[in-house]
Amino acid sequence: MKIVNKLTARTYSRNGIKSYLLASEVTTGSKQLTTTLVEMERQGFQHIHSHEQEQCYFIIEGVGRMTVGEESAEIRSGDCVFIPSNEPHGLENTGSGVLRYLSAASPSWGSEQLLELWPDSADD
Repeated sequence: MKIVNKLTARTYSRNGIKSYLLASEVTTGSKQLTTTLVEMERQGFQHIHSHEQEQCYFIIEGVGRMTVGEESAEIRSGDCVFIPSNEPHGLENTGSGVLRYLSAASPSWGSEQLLELWPDSADD
């Protein structure tokens, strides 16, 4: 059994976002799945980007504006957004508080890319 705790997870912070790397090749040996917990501060944003992995965001708390491809919509707590492979996507926190979501991507990013994207351990 592999357990990853948010308090000691690898992290990155930028543009008002703090991302915690949970299940992945680096943390648990997962070859097919990467999961992260993301906390986006008020007015935080994720630039439009794309990648080979399919992905979904499950919104735990807050509200925001999600863009996937040519579509844009308000998202809120309880919503699950599916992002197809190579589809441009991004997110902006439009609410008055933190926007928190769980991201799952498949297949997993490789170790080298994971260490580049999540360079720090939370307890460093």
